[in-house]
Parts: sequence; structure tokens; C-alpha cells
Amino acid sequence: MSRTTMPRASGDLPPREQEGLRERKKRATRRALQQAAVRLFRDHGPVSVTVEDICAAADVSARTFFNYFASKEEVLVPWDPQTVGSTARRIVDRPAAESLLSVVHQVLGEAIDTAMAAPTWRDQALVLRDHPDLVSRVALASWDLEQALAEGLARRTGSEQEDPYVRQLAATAVTTLRVAIQCWHRADPDSALHDHLDSAFARLAQGLRPD
Repeated sequence: MSRTTMPRASGDLPPREQEGLRERKKRATRRALQQAAVRLFRDHGPVSVTVEDICAAADVSARTFFNYFASKEEVLVPWDPQTVGSTARRIVDRPAAESLLSVVHQVLGEAIDTAMAAPTWRDQALVLRDHPDLVSRVALASWDLEQALAEGLARRTGSEQEDPYVRQLAATAVTTLRVAIQCWHRADPDSALHDHLDSAFARLAQGLRPD
């Protein structure tokens, strides 16, 4: 006789499955906060929107908001924790013959692809295009990405993460990404962000000689 299996409560699931549920819930909450914030930013302008407004729209507490973001501007950062968390590994996994500059270029290009697949990407980009003063604040919030780049470069080269070359290359890569995004915001709306990223890294590879 077959036995009917009753559905288990999440607390009865094996640890690996429980972790999967927790991560999915966290991603859903983070996404809801970003969508609410970006919608409010577009409707009212970032200056007029408070963290309390965002929390009310997403139906969460301010405490929950600050579990995910340090400030309201940080919702415009397109790199989610999963992308940042995989950055070091992706640097190490790039082909051994590839130059370090090419490695960070390609890994940041992959991060852009992931960001562009997110439902909030287009509206995040429009907010930054309409409010370019926010780009520098978003760049400051990209510190975790820079740290992840430095970790990957250190592992790839067998260096310390605080090695001056590793730190400078990671910081330069993030700055190059920021410049590419700024150029994209000022360019034709139909232009490709990857083209601007490629041009920015090409200038860097040529010793920053002017075009």
C-alpha cells in the first residue's frame, strides 16, 4: 500500500534545503526593496524619497531595510551579493594565459551581464542617467566588489590581498567600470554599456593615452 507523504514544514527540512529557502527569501526581500525604491525614485526623485517611504512601499521595517542596504542610494548598486560573492572564484577560474587586466575586464563584463538580467536594471540605469550626482555615491557602495576583485587577484597571483599592486589593480578596475557607466549615461540611450567598458579598458591597456 502506498503511503502519502505529508508536506514538511521548513523547520523539518534538511539543513541544505533550509539554507536554500532562506536564501530565496532573502533574495526576494532584497528584490522587493529595490523595486519599491527605484519606482519611488522615478516617480518622486531620490531626494524626496526616504527609507521609511521605501519600507512602507515594500511592507517591511526599517530594520529589515538596513539588513540589506546601508543607505537608500545603495539600492541603485546593480551588483547583488551572489555576484560579488562569486567574483574572486571567477577571477581564479579565468584562463591561466590571460593577463590580469583582461581578467578583471572580463569578470566585470560578466557582472554587467548578470546585473542587466535583473528586473530593476533598466529603471536603475534611468534613475542614474537622470541624477548623475548619484553615480559617485553608488561607486562608493561598490567597495565590496573592489574587495572581491582584490581577493581574487591575490589568490590568482599568490600574493597578499593588501599587496599594493593587487589593491591598485582592483581599485583601478572599479574606477574604470564607473567611468564606463558614466560615459554610457551621457551617450546615446541605445548605445551598449559593454562598448563603453571595452573602450575604457582599452585606454587603460594603452597607458591611458587619449583616443
